[in-house]
Amino acid sequence: MPAVTTLGIVLRYANYRDHDRMLTILSPSLGRLDVLSRGCRRPKSALMPASELFVHGEFVAYLQNDRATLTSCSLNDTFYPLRLEPYRLTCASYMTALCAAAVQPGEDATLLYMLLLKGLYYLAYDNEADPLATTTAFLLLFADATGYRPRLSRCAHCRTPLELEHGAPFDVSAGGLCCPNCASRSTYPMSKDDIVWMSETIRNGLTPQKNTSACTLFDVLRRYVESRLETPIKVSKLLP
Repeated sequence: MPAVTTLGIVLRYANYRDHDRMLTILSPSLGRLDVLSRGCRRPKSALMPASELFVHGEFVAYLQNDRATLTSCSLNDTFYPLRLEPYRLTCASYMTALCAAAVQPGEDATLLYMLLLKGLYYLAYDNEADPLATTTAFLLLFADATGYRPRLSRCAHCRTPLELEHGAPFDVSAGGLCCPNCASRSTYPMSKDDIVWMSETIRNGLTPQKNTSACTLFDVLRRYVESRLETPIKVSKLLP
């Protein structure tokens, strides 16, 4: 009965039977790992601290007949401060829900793992980071990490180089900005500052974000990412 040891982040859990939980773990090397945390809801269970949302640590599980059972976990962080601020908790829950919808078993997920780890860190420990702006940056980089980087320099329809001095409309279905000739009623206006922010975020990676026009950008990027995932993320209805 082989054992597997991996770093990971708990993306979600579901109570199972009287004392167990099913965990979905994001592993950088194994992708999505679904494991049974047996007896974790019993009083004084050693597995209970490892069977909570957002937990980051080194998980050890036994594999048998395509099933994994958690045996131990060395905790690195529980991101406990998230539980003290409902809005930051909601943003963090949205991040984990996106990853749970995208990650696949057996696939390398290093980019998503590192992105989520940074996002949770900034939301939990950087009080100066605006939670919605940081979540908006996460959305954009999540799209990039999953192969859906939006087109920002050429029209998503006709591939014409864009003049961005006065901004440009964003077409969710086409996957990026559009020229005036290809714009339709279904596009969303983007200012020059919005476009510069997206380009710089893709270039610089996830950093603790300050206030931007996050409400507008969040709505557009949420629609874009969830359309690519082909699944609505329920917690996003609580944002912004």
